[in-house]
Amino acid sequence: MKTRLGIFGGAFNPPHFGHLRPALEAMQQLALEAVFFLPSGSHPFKGADQLAAVPHRVAMTRLAIQGQSGFELCELDANRTETTYTVDTLQLLADRFPLGELIFLMGSDLLAEMHLWKRWQDIIEIAHICPLLRPGHAATALDTPVMAHLNRFRVAHPTELDRQRLGHFGFCLLPVTAMGIRSTQIRQLLQRGETIRYLTPDAVVDYIQHHTLYGNHD
Repeated sequence: MKTRLGIFGGAFNPPHFGHLRPALEAMQQLALEAVFFLPSGSHPFKGADQLAAVPHRVAMTRLAIQGQSGFELCELDANRTETTYTVDTLQLLADRFPLGELIFLMGSDLLAEMHLWKRWQDIIEIAHICPLLRPGHAATALDTPVMAHLNRFRVAHPTELDRQRLGHFGFCLLPVTAMGIRSTQIRQLLQRGETIRYLTPDAVVDYIQHHTLYGNHD
C-alpha cells in the first residue's frame, strides 16, 4: 500500500494558524498519512535579517504542530548549511520514501514567484503540486508561464491526484478556509508591542516572549 505524504515547506517565521488549519484541511481532503512541516534553512528569497535563527524556527514549528496526529516535523532543510531549493528537497524525500507518493503543498501566492525557483518545471516530475488557495490570491487568474505549464497536469478534484491512474503527477488547486494571517503581520504586531494571542498557538506565543524574538514586546 502506497503512502501519501504532504510536504509543506516554509520559513515558519513564525508558524501560525494560517499554516496549521490549511495543512489539516489538506491532510483530510487529500487522504494523507502525514504532513511533513519543513522549516527552511538558508532561504534563497529571504535575507537572514528577516528570519529568526533556524533553531528558533524549528523549535516554534515543533511546538505549533505538537498534539496533532499526522503532523510531523522534518528538519531536512534546517540541517543543511547550504541554500536549499524545493526541487532538491523533494528529490531527497522521494529517494527516502521510494514507495511513497509525495504531494507538495504550497501557498497559492507563491505561484507568482515560482518561475524564479531552481528547475521549477521539474517539480511536477517528483511530486503532485497542490497550491492552497489563500484569500486575496486568485491563482486561476494568473496568466503566467508557470500556470500554463502546470495546467497541462491539472485535475479538477484532489481525489484525482493519483500517479498510477494519471500516468504522471498532477496539479490541483485546493480551496481552504480563508485565514488572512501572515507571519509578516505577526512580526509587525510584536515590533509594535501588541499581542499576537489567537494568531498562533499559545506555546509559540510563549516561546517568542521567552526568547524575545522579533522585536519589542513584553
